[in-house]
Amino acid sequence: MQLAYKLCQDATNQRTAMETRRALVCSPKMPEFDREGGSQRVFHLIEFFQQAGWAVSFMAQNASDGERYARALRQKGVPVYVSEIPWPGGEQCLIDAHELVAAGRFDLIIIAFWYLAEYYLPIIRSVSPKTKIVIDSIDLHFLRRSRDILKQNGKNASSRMLGAQYADEMIRELNAYAASDAVLTVSQKEADLVNDFVNAPSHAYAVPLMEDLPPSTLAFAERKGILFIGNFRHPPNVEAVRYFCREVLPLINESVLAEHPAYIVGNELDLSMIESSRLVENVRPVGWVPSLLPYLQNARISVVPLLSGAGTKTKLIQSLTVGTPSVSTNAGIEGLNLQHGKHVLVANSPADFARSIEHLLGDAELWHHLALHGRIHISKLHGRQVVYDSFKQVVSSLMQEA
Repeated sequence: MQLAYKLCQDATNQRTAMETRRALVCSPKMPEFDREGGSQRVFHLIEFFQQAGWAVSFMAQNASDGERYARALRQKGVPVYVSEIPWPGGEQCLIDAHELVAAGRFDLIIIAFWYLAEYYLPIIRSVSPKTKIVIDSIDLHFLRRSRDILKQNGKNASSRMLGAQYADEMIRELNAYAASDAVLTVSQKEADLVNDFVNAPSHAYAVPLMEDLPPSTLAFAERKGILFIGNFRHPPNVEAVRYFCREVLPLINESVLAEHPAYIVGNELDLSMIESSRLVENVRPVGWVPSLLPYLQNARISVVPLLSGAGTKTKLIQSLTVGTPSVSTNAGIEGLNLQHGKHVLVANSPADFARSIEHLLGDAELWHHLALHGRIHISKLHGRQVVYDSFKQVVSSLMQEA
């Protein structure tokens, strides 16, 4: 009863008028917006709700190591709840999800990732059947997993076949999407795929990743180095950094790397990846940094040597937004409508990737061309206002159906 009373107080404090809409955003962890793209996406959704005049709350399933991010939300006026595990010494409100949903009077709930939605969907439907439920896929897990399994060419055939475990997870993911009121994807390609599977032409909506970093003011001659950015909790990024260090960098001229060292920047860079970086001189494993901006603005180029994955890549959107030209694989540019030679360079073999790096590092005319057109293209599709407008349109459409 005491907790229910606190929730009612939160609702009252957030409302500026009786008609104010209420939203809840749910995620597995606190939105670690400075560590990985999925969390940054969650944080932006919260900002968009506030910008649209909604009262928004946040609930994490697990708050481990999340006090700093919870504090950032509370400073923005967002009530923060934890449904399972508190953090030592934090100001969390540990709560049963049934109680929060029942007392919160939410008009709409967005849940990040299908597996969390699978857990919360029955709870929400049982205690608040009128609440609209939206799953933010971040990326389609069944697509990423199938690509990862099936790309194992040349290896044991049985290890590159889709099995019962994959089928079970894919069924559960699609069932979660179908049971929701809508699904958000980061690209139209993935929205179309979900709509095909659930047999509904407008169940999934593309709301792109948002980025609004300022452009670099440094000239071509003032910028040095090759930048690799990644969240190394994410297996495709681990695979990519090993591929980059073991197969691409050894093919680049030593004098080029001496002038332009490769910096590997990102969350949870572990010992195995550091050991891979030591295979070639002038590779500098940096790990997590409080802000990527100095690296993005000072590097001459960035690289996205991904071999698998799904969704769209935050690292590439950030690079192009800042005006840092990039070399990427096809997997890296998926869903972004980028053209080779106009917005980025695309290379899918180690030799081509190495040649493209050397070419872009040394060709000022090409560098300026890609920097200009890459930034223009990304800003039109992933700038704050255009993504906010897309989000607001989806939410408005859902609430009109209520």
